[in-house]
Amino acid sequence: MSDAIKAVTRRPVVGRIVFYTVVVFVLFPMAFCYILTKPPGGAAGVAPSDYLQVHLVADGLEHRAWLRPGCPERVAFVVVHGMGDSLESFTLVANPLAERGHTVILPEVRGHGASRAPSTLGGREREEVRAALDYLRSNGHASPGIALMGFSMGAVATLRAAAGQDDIAAVIVEAPYDTYRNTIARHAKLYYHLPEWFPLIPISVAFAEFYAGFDADEVDAVAAARRITAPLLAIADGSDQRMPPEVVRRILDAHPGPKEFWIAPGVDHVGAMWHPEYWPRVIAFLESHAVSPPPVVDE
Repeated sequence: MSDAIKAVTRRPVVGRIVFYTVVVFVLFPMAFCYILTKPPGGAAGVAPSDYLQVHLVADGLEHRAWLRPGCPERVAFVVVHGMGDSLESFTLVANPLAERGHTVILPEVRGHGASRAPSTLGGREREEVRAALDYLRSNGHASPGIALMGFSMGAVATLRAAAGQDDIAAVIVEAPYDTYRNTIARHAKLYYHLPEWFPLIPISVAFAEFYAGFDADEVDAVAAARRITAPLLAIADGSDQRMPPEVVRRILDAHPGPKEFWIAPGVDHVGAMWHPEYWPRVIAFLESHAVSPPPVVDE
């Protein structure tokens, strides 16, 4: 076979190698990066009549938040929603706390409501939680301390915001993941049946880091838990495949202070609030650590 014929026959092979290399190492990771960082969006509704709509600034971005003022002598609460959720749905958590006299603020994290900033799954969302903490402090709501409640992605942002803060009275998290890299690998296996060693995963994470401007290795809820001394209640959802109890347990085990663990039986991801034991357990935890004594009843 002449050299010219050999060159012609090699071209389709080389072309296919180049094509599949680009697909596997560029196009697929770009598509997966889009899934990782796509902002869920949603409507930016009006605050209910018993809430005030306030604005928080984090990383140069403005975010809405709802504030329900309470008794200044009681610990204030920050309640942080998860991926794809909204302020509207988490008034179900905020209202029982407000009825006990607590000031409650519900920050909206990036990529939700009117914000179209890319999601970092609890990475840069930490800054919205910190902005809510600063709002409470600067407006006279934080003198007795601040408690935080976070759910799923919001739980990771909550843990990272609470780390190293000395005025945190308690932290309650439901269904947090352990680390960004671990949860991406777990979801890739769960939803796309990709093995952890598959190069698509780390390449996609690298694309997401570049696009959304964050460091995936810093998004580590286990490391954050080590830097929290306030009492911690970690809640795992018993039927949750995304953040199963053994993942939540890693965060609890890393925490050096007082802690409690509850596996809500038979509920899926972020379903514990619908379980009849949810509020009795939450209130018992808060009362046992002098965070939320029973409301004073006028006689």
